[in-house]
Amino acid sequence: MKPTNYHLFDFLDFDLDLSKDESLWKACAPTAIETKDGDIYITVPFQKQLLSNDMAADTTAPREYHTLILRQYGPKITRVFMGFGEIPMRDESEMLMLDNRVEKLPLEAVFRDGEWIISTADGVRRAVINMREPILDRWSSLQPDPQETLDLRLYPDGKREIRLAAYDHFSPPRYDALPLAFCKMEGNKERATLSFECQHDECFSGTGERFAKMDLSGRTFFLKNQDGQGVNNVRTYKNIPFYVSSRLYGTFYHTTSHCKLSLAGHSTRSVQFMSYQPLVDAFVIGGDSFEEIIRGYRDLTGYPSMPPLWSFGIWMSRMTYFSADEVNGICKRLREEHYP
Repeated sequence: MKPTNYHLFDFLDFDLDLSKDESLWKACAPTAIETKDGDIYITVPFQKQLLSNDMAADTTAPREYHTLILRQYGPKITRVFMGFGEIPMRDESEMLMLDNRVEKLPLEAVFRDGEWIISTADGVRRAVINMREPILDRWSSLQPDPQETLDLRLYPDGKREIRLAAYDHFSPPRYDALPLAFCKMEGNKERATLSFECQHDECFSGTGERFAKMDLSGRTFFLKNQDGQGVNNVRTYKNIPFYVSSRLYGTFYHTTSHCKLSLAGHSTRSVQFMSYQPLVDAFVIGGDSFEEIIRGYRDLTGYPSMPPLWSFGIWMSRMTYFSADEVNGICKRLREEHYP
């Protein structure tokens, strides 16, 4: 597809002609926050946007309300979940094998000075939701007012701030990332996006098998397992929706759906994730070293077991054999060299 340099088309995959029955719904400021069984339940209204490359609220459509859940696992992992009324949160799946160290810590919320402060029982701050009116410093009187937004900051380890990309736009209509949003196709929720702020000098690594440089900043990937057909392209066998940042945090997106991950690619100010299902389920992992962050990821997804004895030894493989004579010749040499 020819790039348009519009977020709506290049990242959110809207029809270029805007001829389909599609709609974008953008998160606004929360209307209620409560504690249930140690989790924080946040009621988030979503405002439908006009079908246009420049975003503007469709005020003729009533808002939809969905629940964002925050959960703390141990001292350094915060989970951000929204199933949009269709997918429940659970700790059992093909992708999760929680270690005994992954213990749920109860959260509590207190409103103070225009902010919701979310903490664990030890008093360590884990998240902050800013409910204050934004301070506007206009550079033109022609600028429209910005829309409401979800201004949420996470502190998974109680120290480092990971903030949703609530203000990544040049002017109010020109959004380059959305903190939280979902898309509909013919009235059905089809995909969802979540974005975090990033710094100008931030570097990233991860995402599974990748035939590229270690620093993936400035890149956007379509995470889809397929035959790599070599090691020189974007096709890979083993994509993993997990990355680590030079700011010493990592994020694991708990989904088996095809998805997009932009590491300061579509916008140099944001890390953006989009799942091709109505689900946002992100485990944000803090730590004082990459080893600690990766260990947190393994605590969530499981540790490898020792392979059976028979699997050790020589593994002979190549991409392509062109004739029976070539195969027979290789087998003959293996026998001559006494390979088992």
